[in-house]
Amino acid sequence: MTLRVLKAEASGLGAHAARLCAELCHAADHRQNASVIILAAAVLDVALREPTGPASTADGAAIAEARDSREAYWLRERRNGIVHYEGGRGGFMGDADDDAILAEDAARAIAALTEALAILNYG
Repeated sequence: MTLRVLKAEASGLGAHAARLCAELCHAADHRQNASVIILAAAVLDVALREPTGPASTADGAAIAEARDSREAYWLRERRNGIVHYEGGRGGFMGDADDDAILAEDAARAIAALTEALAILNYG
């Protein structure tokens, strides 16, 4: 997924999620891949709860699907692996391929968030 597609799906976010999403886009533009992953998870969490965003008009099934999808679960787990140190995690081991791992995961995080927002927007 591209940032352009994410921005389109994020156009109806509430103020809090929109601000975090703008930060995510800035981080992506500057290849700050760990930040992209962390912010993507934060945007999803806020979008699911913010009373003025897409979850305010989505039905319960759409909210559950966006919240509980395999990709949303992966996103939360990947974020937690970055934020809460629990031994070495891919992209943080000091290996030569760390940047590539984080770049791949950042792209997946953007895709996961875009997919979840699409579910909330169109149920």
